[in-house]
Amino acid sequence: MPRLAPLALAGILATWCAGAWAADLPPAPSLPSPSPAEAEFSGWYLRGDVGVGLNATAPQLEVGPAQLATPAAIPALSRSSLSRFGMADIGAGYQFNGSFRADATIEYRGGASLRSVSAAYPWLGPAQDEEAFHTDVSSFVGLVNGYVTPGAWYGFSPFLGAGIGFADNRLASVRATAAGWGEHYAGGSRTSFAWAAMAGVDYDLTANLKLELSYRYLSYGTVTTGGPEGYPGVLAPIASRNRLASNDFRLGLIYMIGDAPLPPAPNLD
Repeated sequence: MPRLAPLALAGILATWCAGAWAADLPPAPSLPSPSPAEAEFSGWYLRGDVGVGLNATAPQLEVGPAQLATPAAIPALSRSSLSRFGMADIGAGYQFNGSFRADATIEYRGGASLRSVSAAYPWLGPAQDEEAFHTDVSSFVGLVNGYVTPGAWYGFSPFLGAGIGFADNRLASVRATAAGWGEHYAGGSRTSFAWAAMAGVDYDLTANLKLELSYRYLSYGTVTTGGPEGYPGVLAPIASRNRLASNDFRLGLIYMIGDAPLPPAPNLD
């Protein structure tokens, strides 16, 4: 026992010194508590867009297989062109989370002119005249769209999207003219399947209002005239045999309905 006394005394002194030294140190800093995740908006929204569409495919027009007097009466339509469209749409959608949203839109496209020239008629011989076709094109397009957003940086949210729906394409009446004579076709309409692929970016103007700039490739079907007037049983309607497509550039506003999410609570530790 006498031999253990010095060791016990040394242990007591060491413990006392360590406690005194620790009392002189500043308190250990507390670890920051994890900040709550930033709230994501979910709910309904309204949208509206305006833009311009540039023709992406050359319309290939042909006279339909009607009760023609002779197969040689079919002119070879060529050199077709379609001018740019102006467009406007409105729609409503739902923001499911920060990564996915979907909406439905109805759009009017108008102001485009369709022109084509036929290589005239074979039976006219070397003196054949070219015949010019001219009409105006308009469309109503309805789409259901989905959008995927990888994230947001400084208020900018890039996205990719796709949509499917329908296009009701209308041609105004057509006046086909050649030297000294002409033909007249009534206006016509055709409803076709439509699909779209999109890419763009949203920018937060306010907590509830976004500005959207986007590009869209739209495939919107075919067009046709009505029946010819003045040549019953001889001439048939003119229609496109390929699907029309457009490169669309759009600017829009998205209004999020409801209260904006609250910012994270400040860390008071």
